[in-house]
Amino acid sequence: MRWRSRTAAAVLATALAVVGVAAPASAHQERSPKITIVGDKLPKGNARTFSTDKDPVNGMTAPTLTGQDYDGNPVTFQNDGKARVVLFLSHSCPHCQAEVPRIVKLAKQEKLAQVEIDTVTTNTYKQLPNYPPSKWLKREHWPFTPIMADDSHLRAFLGYGGQAFPYFVFVSADGTIAGRFSGEIPPKALAEVARRLAAGESLYQQ
Repeated sequence: MRWRSRTAAAVLATALAVVGVAAPASAHQERSPKITIVGDKLPKGNARTFSTDKDPVNGMTAPTLTGQDYDGNPVTFQNDGKARVVLFLSHSCPHCQAEVPRIVKLAKQEKLAQVEIDTVTTNTYKQLPNYPPSKWLKREHWPFTPIMADDSHLRAFLGYGGQAFPYFVFVSADGTIAGRFSGEIPPKALAEVARRLAAGESLYQQ
């Protein structure tokens, strides 16, 4: 499965503009919890290596993320012997807003049951649309908990090499990175990625 389509490239280019929105300090955020990253941070991707089998993150050990949920409860996303998807969402990103209901539908159809979904909300600012993310995801009936809130410096997102939203990092059961993608993923493709990830198959085979 190759994702280097013209459509994916266009989505990525648009989403990159969202990441570049300037924002004031953490006083404008819903909350700014402490984020801790244990392990090697992931390098950023780019238009040529992003989501291909040549991506330098492939085979790296996924770093452990420690932070808090919206109520201040501790949350840790770490390798636990099960395939998982670390998903970064921004409340103001139109592509995230389009993608979330599709993922909710897949979950209802039990097409993602074989993987864990570790959700991190990031780029959270009062002056951006669709604030706050907690109400947004509740309204969308997001089924995956806990949800980690990134800090005002986007440490979790940047620590995972993120550049655009939505940002998916696919982690194999052995804790190594199997691939990543920024932008909207068609539901059928995401369901197939989840199946391959859980089965330990390459995400890049035809």
